[in-house]
Amino acid sequence: MTPKTLKALDHRLRHFLEDLTEPMGRSERRRWARVYLEGLLLDGERKSIEPMAARVGADVQALRQFLGQSPWEVEEVQHRLALKVVDLLSEPAVWIIDETAFPKAGEHSVGVARQYCGTLGKIANCQVAVSLHWSSAETSCPIVWRLYLPKEWLEDTERATEVKLPSGTAYRSKTELALEVIDQALGWELPRLPVVADSFYGNDFSFRQALRERHLPYAVQVEPTTAEQKFQVPDRTTPRSTRLALPCW
Repeated sequence: MTPKTLKALDHRLRHFLEDLTEPMGRSERRRWARVYLEGLLLDGERKSIEPMAARVGADVQALRQFLGQSPWEVEEVQHRLALKVVDLLSEPAVWIIDETAFPKAGEHSVGVARQYCGTLGKIANCQVAVSLHWSSAETSCPIVWRLYLPKEWLEDTERATEVKLPSGTAYRSKTELALEVIDQALGWELPRLPVVADSFYGNDFSFRQALRERHLPYAVQVEPTTAEQKFQVPDRTTPRSTRLALPCW
């Protein structure tokens, strides 16, 4: 996005952020949230603090302090953002469990590692977030997400301390993170929708079982090599929407 385009959106962006950043408290903190968002929106390959501050003409240290030291809770901001998405995107069809990868050149971003990068279609140095998308036939938007932390990040205590990982952070698999984002959406009482996911999640019997326990219909891809004994044969009293996984090819 160019500076000219961003300026044309000034009123809409201000209106969008007014309620969204209210849980951050102090007006100064909310102003820096706006500055950071502008830095993300503007054109430029690098989205780290220094190059973004240069694009928007902001003080590097002040922006760094906002991101690294400002005491505000992210969950309420996410909650309000999810409600905005639900309100804006009409006629939703499904919840999609997906992964978003962020290619990285360095090794200091939290969770970065050599792993499959969907953005590039290959193994690469990147961060990966597991996300729940509110999706219609025309539009899809993430409403809840969790950063995946590879085991090596939790085993390297010096590295974890350097990036200020919360004490007691434990390893969680991508399927565990997927269930966390689903539970968060359920806790917010967002409208329930069928869950769609690829074979990485569909092959996992415990993931499918967890969806059934939450009374969520689903259609997930299952690879032909998935062992047949992992499928449960439902009795006739089982609701049709909670029976076998339905492969989406």
